[in-house]
Amino acid sequence: MSIATIVCLVVSTVLAQADTTPPDASAPQEMVGAPYLLDVCAVSGEKIPQDGGTVLVMSGTDEPEQAGREIRFCCSRCKTAFEETPGKYVPKIDELIIADQLPRYPASVPCLVMRDEMLPDPRGPEAAECEMLVWNNRLIRLCCKRCVRMFRAEPAKYIATLDTAVIQQAKKANAVRNCVVNGRPLTARANWFVVGDRAAATCCRGCQPKAMAAPRKTVAKLDSTT
Repeated sequence: MSIATIVCLVVSTVLAQADTTPPDASAPQEMVGAPYLLDVCAVSGEKIPQDGGTVLVMSGTDEPEQAGREIRFCCSRCKTAFEETPGKYVPKIDELIIADQLPRYPASVPCLVMRDEMLPDPRGPEAAECEMLVWNNRLIRLCCKRCVRMFRAEPAKYIATLDTAVIQQAKKANAVRNCVVNGRPLTARANWFVVGDRAAATCCRGCQPKAMAAPRKTVAKLDSTT
């Protein structure tokens, strides 16, 4: 190999390592967190079509915390309206999600950050007397604003704690008896996970991706059997 050839190889390697081309801004954003499982359009309030409607995964350009959040609409016109002024609609969506998920929130779960701080019964008259926020379509209840800041720093850690409680509650209530994919009776070796804010189970790990790929269908099955 000639010296000239070696020099060219070295230069090419250095240039490749120094490539700082920014990622394609037009690439689709991947969904983060829970899917949008409300049955109404985020803009018009109309029913979401059977096919799931029009989907948007927020980029987080205006609000970084919203990056990856899935939102669904009844039509592309509503999607466009949302994209023009997302700040107008996000609070409304959060209110709907809180109203939807609060009755299912595990009553045994204290503040996710300060574990010794109990919270009002989510189904009681004082349910709203705590800090509540929606994080990527998931209701989170905390005891104070300081805990809200701590949650925002490590959301995945605290959501994992909530998921565990959701599954424990479902097991205790014997609320899920069959594989949510093929309908087979569950055994002691059932595979448990959370879809949205609901506990689900499959007969094996192989069925879980199928359930997660169609969350709205999965939740409909869960709702029809509880």
